[in-house]
Amino acid sequence: MPINQLQMMKLLINQSLYSQGLKPTQILGTILDGIARHTPEGFAFQQRAAADGFKEAVKDRDEPFDGPRPD
Repeated sequence: MPINQLQMMKLLINQSLYSQGLKPTQILGTILDGIARHTPEGFAFQQRAAADGFKEAVKDRDEPFDGPRPD
């Protein structure tokens, strides 16, 4: 695809997302993430990740929500 057409397609897609509220959603996500990191649960996760490693902390965090895996 020629670069000028790629730029126009990117502009079109971004404008579509912005009109659906992408920017305010991204801002709210950043704010909520910052708040969540400063809760007792957020601090506990940080301590667990530092002690046992990030992968282990995420595995334990997500385990209660894991359903059956498709074959």
